Amino acid sequence: MKKIISMIMAIQFLIYFGFSMIIPVIPELVNQLGVNTIHMGLLLAVYSLASFLSAPYFGRLSDKIGRRPLLLGGLVTFAFSFLIFGLFIDNLPILYISRIIGGAASGALYTATTSMVADITTRQERTKYMGLVGMCIGFGFIFGPGVGGLLAGISLSFAYYMTTIVIAVALVFSFFKVPETFKRPTNKVPKNITMTIDYFMQPIGILLIGTFFVMFFMSGMESTFQLLGQDRINITPSEMGVLFFIGGIFNALTQGYFIRKVKDGHEKTPMLVGQLMAVVAFIMLPFMTGLVYAGICIVLLMTGNALAKTLMTSLITKEASEHDMGRVTATSYSLDSLGRIFGPLVFNALFLITPSLPFYFGALMTVFASHFIFQYYKKRRRPA
Repeated sequence: MKKIISMIMAIQFLIYFGFSMIIPVIPELVNQLGVNTIHMGLLLAVYSLASFLSAPYFGRLSDKIGRRPLLLGGLVTFAFSFLIFGLFIDNLPILYISRIIGGAASGALYTATTSMVADITTRQERTKYMGLVGMCIGFGFIFGPGVGGLLAGISLSFAYYMTTIVIAVALVFSFFKVPETFKRPTNKVPKNITMTIDYFMQPIGILLIGTFFVMFFMSGMESTFQLLGQDRINITPSEMGVLFFIGGIFNALTQGYFIRKVKDGHEKTPMLVGQLMAVVAFIMLPFMTGLVYAGICIVLLMTGNALAKTLMTSLITKEASEHDMGRVTATSYSLDSLGRIFGPLVFNALFLITPSLPFYFGALMTVFASHFIFQYYKKRRRPA
């Protein structure tokens, strides 16, 4: 089991390292194409939209055919999306098609890998291993943009070709090293529960709603933090990169060290502490006075997000039944994608009214999201 988990951790690092390599390239690409800067946001948004729409389908599919086919197919499609992006980097319509394909593939990959971890871990072990996998995702996001920025100095296409190679390595590694983890139930499988309003009033549905709001305010913060920094302290892109690098280190270490020590049934307090850290940071941000101050806010936000989001995801997999694991993890990812779509839109609109407003709104939304944690434990009536 530990060997398979180690393989999944390596695959997740490679996937997110490859994906995040292209993040610093897109702004420069939009400038070189000479198109409106709105396309920078749209190229990111269509990716999340494709993830949102495709993830539920892949969730149902993984509960029928297993996780491994979804993992391998997702990696092939993911690599292909980056390859055509690099080949047609001066053709905006094809770039949109590439992002849609990549977003759909990411839904398959998240569903497969998260379900694999849930398949092979016990309830008591799951938080520990979800934290370790989250740590590898975090490290992928930390190192990817730096390498991508260096490769962009050679050519904008080169970063996409290298991303294709990195994901292809993950594909070969998965083909030879990762076995199927899904075991079809021998007894009669109950009919899938329809996700109606009543479903989202149940403990697992309450958690799913909570993850949407956590992703909503985090993605909103990420999209407006640099704008606030420019307004308050004339922050540069390189300084922004350093701040998010430091925050990413704290995020990854929180998942890899602290979260894996959280015992089953004791998730409530760390989740609420994470939410409190986010509230404090959001209230602090409008009073930004310098880089150190901004760095403290980023560390609080990213550490708090690691605590709340990872533990919520772990609880969701604990609530899901074995025959429905793929569909539930896919729904979680779909709601994450929805948060990534609306968060930047809402926060940027509020920023246009006044720079401080989105961060006070973020504090309010964090408190609102915490309400779902209390509601979950009220419904579950399990000691926390």
